Formats: sequence, C-alpha cells, structure tokens
Amino acid sequence: MTHIIFSDYRNPAAEQAYEIAWDFLLRTGAVGEEFETCVFLAQRISAMVEQGHTNRIRMANRAISEYQRHVDQRDGDIRSGSLLARGR
Repeated sequence: MTHIIFSDYRNPAAEQAYEIAWDFLLRTGAVGEEFETCVFLAQRISAMVEQGHTNRIRMANRAISEYQRHVDQRDGDIRSGSLLARGR
C-alpha cells in the first residue's frame, strides 16, 4: 500500500506529523479508503499550520483523533441510514 506524500513549506513539522498520523492509522487498521485518508490528514494538518501549530506530535495526535471521529460519524450515519435520508 502506498500513500500520498505531504509537505508544507511553512512548517517542516507538518510533514512529520502527517507521517506519524499515517503510520499510526495504517498500523491500527484504520485506513479504509487510502486517498480519502491522505486528503483528510493533509487538510487537517494544513489547517493546524495555518492556526500556528508547530508541535509535530500534537498535530499528529489531533489529526488522528479527528480522523477517528470522522470515521465513527460516517459509519454511524451509514448504519442509521441518515446518509440515504439526506440524499447522499
């Protein structure tokens, strides 16, 4: 399995945070759709850089938590049928 490489010229720690988050999610089996996961992590970490975050571990942990909540919410919506009710 390969993944998209992420880099943010504004903060070198962002690339490290992305790799830490990706590796963790991959090892725990949380990566379902690879492209979706890569995009999600890149967007979240980029947003953190924009907010001034610089700690790679903190950014990685936050991205992991947000991804896990996203997946739980999506899976809950699918199980309950709310995605179908909203026309998705």
